[in-house]
Amino acid sequence: MHAHWIDDAAWASPWRARQVGEKVVLSLGLVLTALVLPPWPTTMLVSLVAAVVIVGFARIPARVLLLVMAAPLAFIAISAVSVVLGVGVAAADVWWRWGPFSIGPDGLARAAGLVGHSIAGTLALMVLATTTPMVDLLTWARRLHLPGPLVEIASLTYRMLWVLLATTLSIREAQVARLGDTPRGRGALRRRMQAAGNAAGSVLVRSWTRARRLEDGLAGRGYESSLTTLAPKRVASWTLRAGTAVVLALVWMISWQAR
Repeated sequence: MHAHWIDDAAWASPWRARQVGEKVVLSLGLVLTALVLPPWPTTMLVSLVAAVVIVGFARIPARVLLLVMAAPLAFIAISAVSVVLGVGVAAADVWWRWGPFSIGPDGLARAAGLVGHSIAGTLALMVLATTTPMVDLLTWARRLHLPGPLVEIASLTYRMLWVLLATTLSIREAQVARLGDTPRGRGALRRRMQAAGNAAGSVLVRSWTRARRLEDGLAGRGYESSLTTLAPKRVASWTLRAGTAVVLALVWMISWQAR
């Protein structure tokens, strides 16, 4: 599961020792740059900067980056196909037409811009996701004096999602060990559906039980309105701040001149 890879990479990254706000500024700065400026050459520059930061400076293995980008790239490809394929009255310069469907240069140009913006924005977000665990983000949100109930809801939702994921993976491993995932012969589809139904029921029951145990544990520790945690002290990096400003300024300058 790519969620494990992102979380493991964030906890192991040497950039975890940096201040969260510095990484947020770099990541969101790249995202806004990719969205506001024209797609070419901005998206290529933003993607290159984000990849260099993740693999080079944050020391995230390139294999991990490719794995966590697999699912977003699949959604981007599906979205691009829906943009390329026109439906309705076709323009005069279309390349291919079949009934109400057509493909032309306008749709291809829009799809190319969509793909460029999407890949650049996703890589820019990965700068933050692969270097900052959710715990650090929630602690940073508390320091910004965001409403306490919102932060607590986000924290509990994050914990519940991991409970659900861990339960699902354990049930899946049990089914694989019992060869329940590879039914063959007559009635294979029915057995697959039965196995999926049994797994879904077990996931709901076990997740509910583990969630209640988590609630009992928090109550035993005196949890009432907020779960206070100690955050490590992080020293500001003026090198990172200056580098962020210089890189963003260079991307804006190059993109503006190209425009």
